[in-house]
Amino acid sequence: MGEKVIIRSATVDRHGDYIPLQHLEDYVNTVNGNQKLRYLINHRRDLPPIGYFDNAEIQLQSNLYHVLVEPIAFHNKTIVSWNNSLIIEDAGLPITFIQRNEMLDQVRISADKNNFKSFDSFNEIGAKLQSLYDEPIALEASIRKSLILDPQIVITIGTYYSVVYPLLKPFLKKIGERFADDIADDIYETGKVKAKKLVNSIADSVAVLRKVMIPENKSLITIFEIPGVPYIELQIRSDSSIEILKAISSSKLSKIHKQVSDLEKNIDISEIYFIYNKKEKWEFTYLITKSGQTIGTKEAFNRRNKLVKRVNLSPTKAFSIGAEGVKFQKFQK
Repeated sequence: MGEKVIIRSATVDRHGDYIPLQHLEDYVNTVNGNQKLRYLINHRRDLPPIGYFDNAEIQLQSNLYHVLVEPIAFHNKTIVSWNNSLIIEDAGLPITFIQRNEMLDQVRISADKNNFKSFDSFNEIGAKLQSLYDEPIALEASIRKSLILDPQIVITIGTYYSVVYPLLKPFLKKIGERFADDIADDIYETGKVKAKKLVNSIADSVAVLRKVMIPENKSLITIFEIPGVPYIELQIRSDSSIEILKAISSSKLSKIHKQVSDLEKNIDISEIYFIYNKKEKWEFTYLITKSGQTIGTKEAFNRRNKLVKRVNLSPTKAFSIGAEGVKFQKFQK
């Protein structure tokens, strides 16, 4: 067993958030469950995970409860046999990560409450966002444990087949995909109108959020979650709602669909990740297989490894997982 690190403590942190002992116990049960928490670097979902967390326990030190976990890094690393520009990492045994593949009936927008001047400001923005959509949306508060937070929102836009496919029928027919023929013309036209309106509402949401989120001097990160098999995640760094609109246009999404389809010919994909690069193209970064292997580009692994080195040199090295169940309580200094 490797060295354990403190990942959560039952105390008010520097953001003013407090996690009670009950939720620390929930963390332990989650970490020790059959599905594993990702070992990320600086909460960077656009970079391949380093490994996973395991063997969690609660310890009482100096009258304060802490959760300690063992970070287990992937130790097997090889070049992919069917594509020598890709790297594969794994733990030497099959694992399953906790799934992000949550099917929703509505759009969900998740934002870190620490990217707002107050929690009241976060709550007030909900009504403005709701007015942009024809149907109810969910607005949720999330927490990323980092001292300096880039403004970030996560938009879950519904299942791939209900949102993306209606936009892609012409492209799908062109490449001879049989599923396109199964979409009746009237259903397609209705779905296309609904999907395009949704895309416009999402772009408007980004504009509304950018005006109130802090810090103002850092570009907004927007993460799009598209549940389905596989789960698809798209990440773009931009303050421009026009650029967001362009990035999720049907022509851009069709190219993502082709990349996913091509990769699926060689591997069973559980999750796949893309970033929007400076050339205004969606760039594949990495995927996770159904057995927990990570396959990604050499560039993505190099970016991750350089960040790992910088973090390891820091005297305040920290580990990265989500913080569900946090009680929002401002600390009075």
